[in-house]
Amino acid sequence: MKPSQRMHRLVQHINAVAQQLGLDMLTVKKEYIFRTWVTISAPLTYAVFGVYWGFLEARRHWLEGIKSSIMLGGLVSGSAKLLTILLRHTPIRDLLHFFIKICEDYEQRGVDFIHALNFGIDRVYKIQRIIFVGYSITFLIMLLMPLVLLFYKGIRITVMPYEIPGLSIDSNIGYGLTYLQHTIPEVVGGIGFYLGDMLVLLALNQIQTFADIFQLKATALNDALERKEHSRYVCNVGEYKDFNIQALLMDLINWHQLFVDYCELVEKIYDNLIAAQVFAASVSIVICLCVNLNEFDLISAIFFLVSAYSMSVYCIVGTQIEFAYDQVYQTVSCLSWHELSCEQRKLYMMMLQRAQNMKIIVLLGITPLSLGTALQASELDFCFGNLLAKNNI
Repeated sequence: MKPSQRMHRLVQHINAVAQQLGLDMLTVKKEYIFRTWVTISAPLTYAVFGVYWGFLEARRHWLEGIKSSIMLGGLVSGSAKLLTILLRHTPIRDLLHFFIKICEDYEQRGVDFIHALNFGIDRVYKIQRIIFVGYSITFLIMLLMPLVLLFYKGIRITVMPYEIPGLSIDSNIGYGLTYLQHTIPEVVGGIGFYLGDMLVLLALNQIQTFADIFQLKATALNDALERKEHSRYVCNVGEYKDFNIQALLMDLINWHQLFVDYCELVEKIYDNLIAAQVFAASVSIVICLCVNLNEFDLISAIFFLVSAYSMSVYCIVGTQIEFAYDQVYQTVSCLSWHELSCEQRKLYMMMLQRAQNMKIIVLLGITPLSLGTALQASELDFCFGNLLAKNNI
């Protein structure tokens, strides 16, 4: 299967998931259908009932109030994903079409480019399998565990950490209606998390693919420059061979400009979503740690895994992007620039300067998106959660 066909299939898969939520990513004009309003209502219902129930529980005991807010981070990140998809529908749609077009153009340029495109798509599919399996297992456990405990031990716990006012979970009807109501935001949230992560991680992984294509173009230019150098030893005096260096250099510079513009565009579209995802996951880890260090709570333990898992995926991809930036800079630095003409060297220096000053993805202007940030956040989360648990604040 050609890279363009694989990318088209991947984009269609993402759009099919979006259509389950009433969010068609490929349509020119977004439409609000019934499923769209159900999706919008999911975070709203949790915000209303969850905040109200958390306030009531906090008046009884601080730990009960914290238990009721363990999914607050999920509300923040889910709302950020939904708002990003709704408000930035057009640029996201254009990005998806752009990915397909790049594959269609560069699969015609030889085996090396096909290999680079396929390698990039393989990376996306690996991440897709990881997040799909992770979300499927955790959200299914959260949905099925209350039923298992009810049928085998007679224990009644809710899927979401709140109860609906006026419905007692001690009665069969009240518990059934509560479970059904909790199922809607739980299912919508699981699908929405998967959709948002796929959109963001697909866009971020293309940075690595574009860096690989840049390296192939630079290799072609370097080969031409080396041939020019060797030709001086065999050519007659006054004989000159161009080796198409000017065209290869301009092609490389244009691709580097596209690479820089693409990185800035991705950050502009998804900056708030990425920041909300990482910081909300960090807050959820603190809350879940605080609860479980006092007493074991099944829902918070499962959501702790979801939060740590999602934060780690984003930060690992952020680290890989930093490696891609370094790869581009090293590729530019290793060019045989001394074989360029004076005018060509000026163009090369402009490209080198931009490669040295690549704008990395920064979370709210505070810290870079990287594995180091995840480790620092995890350490702070554990210390803060342990402090809360020991001092019973």
